[in-house]
Amino acid sequence: MRSVRSDVAIGWDDRILAAHTLPHYMQSTTWEQIRSGGQWEVSRRSLGIDRDLPVLTFERNARGFGTLQHLPRVSGLAPADIPGLTECIRAERGAAFATKIEVHQPRDDTLVAAFESNGWLPTRASQYRHAVVVETALSEEELLAGMKKRARGEIRVAERNGVIAGRVELTEENRRRMLDLVRETEERTGAFFRGSGYLERVWSAFSEDDRGRLYFAWHDGRVVAGAFVARYGRNAWYKDGGSLRDRPQLQASRLLQWEIIRDLAASGIERYDLGHVPPPGEPDAPGQGILTFKSAFARDVLEYMPAFQLSHEECAEAWRRGEGEFLAAHRARTGDYWY
Repeated sequence: MRSVRSDVAIGWDDRILAAHTLPHYMQSTTWEQIRSGGQWEVSRRSLGIDRDLPVLTFERNARGFGTLQHLPRVSGLAPADIPGLTECIRAERGAAFATKIEVHQPRDDTLVAAFESNGWLPTRASQYRHAVVVETALSEEELLAGMKKRARGEIRVAERNGVIAGRVELTEENRRRMLDLVRETEERTGAFFRGSGYLERVWSAFSEDDRGRLYFAWHDGRVVAGAFVARYGRNAWYKDGGSLRDRPQLQASRLLQWEIIRDLAASGIERYDLGHVPPPGEPDAPGQGILTFKSAFARDVLEYMPAFQLSHEECAEAWRRGEGEFLAAHRARTGDYWY
């Protein structure tokens, strides 16, 4: 059964990796497998432009509105592509009342204008818009030189404190340890994490497809920090992480990320996305500690394209304006994120 799915997977992933400029794991067969069979219906499509640009399309019923069509983390788009893409989506929307697209490319005002001139409206993003990205196709000396002084100093502090870090297998015991770290971090910081069953399913799927790695940091034989990293093509993402509350002075998380960077670089990964940070120009935005920690690994914060919605039915505008309230009500009712 597994080999049959793998045979199918080869063709689709090759197309994604060849056509997308920043291929994202949300367009992979691994993510397709994770999402299939749940609330989301997943389909494979090709956008209506003058070359092959395959995308995974996700559809889900939004109670009170109808079916929302979602295209997450698509890349490889130029302004000239948007008229054909728009025509294709309108023609093949099925029962969707609206289509949301989230373009996984650095912000480009010309591309923004192309979306807007073809009837797309800005909407709430389901994925983070600002991130710290480490270009890992460099020597260790160049990687260290690209960091801020703070990061290099904290790596040395961790080493002097006797912290060690490295990759581990995703065994049952290590999954439990990682979940404990995540839950302790959730309790300490108030950060939102998906349920344990969901996290374990994601970690297992990526590991089985050789697209995920678990890393731990230890001190005196005790696991004090952990991170799960997703990989797709030559890109990687800091997916989930956690640490113990009683050992911040060890700087274990700093050394853990440095060892991840070294391991990814040695594996041929060229780009490591450390994930969400608040906009650097908004000092009152929550998450300033995350920004301070992650931005020490690279000089700049990357801004991705905004999300856009193409409306197909009259109710679409009410959804666009009220999506935040809808998501908050869903989380209050279920304890989970709708997307």
